[in-house]
Amino acid sequence: MKVFLPVLLAALLGVEQARSLVCFACTNQNSNFYCLKPTVCSDSDKYCVTVSAAAGIGNVVDLGYSLNKGCSPVCPAPPNVNLGVASMGTHCCQSFLCNISAADGGLRASATMLGLGLLLSLLTAVLRLGP
Repeated sequence: MKVFLPVLLAALLGVEQARSLVCFACTNQNSNFYCLKPTVCSDSDKYCVTVSAAAGIGNVVDLGYSLNKGCSPVCPAPPNVNLGVASMGTHCCQSFLCNISAADGGLRASATMLGLGLLLSLLTAVLRLGP
């Protein structure tokens, strides 16, 4: 009996209790301020995910911004997509309330890249017309 109690105590102390992941969660918000609600994830969820989507041209034209946060069993890919006037950013993490940020603050299309693309398109059109 003297040996049994220390062995039982050591076994109980050595067993780590499984803890569910806790992430911030929100759906279709336009500010990170509204995405600070903690949510306990299911046992199958391994990631806290933040997905931000924006449309516009630099700081000149703002066509909208959407922020979504929550739990996920997988980290969705790709991490960042920029299509000129629309962009999407994804951030995944795996610790307690780690998705507090707004996925790089919300991506915006680069006015420089849009201008360069427009210039190259016009140049191609002018060269096709030729002399």
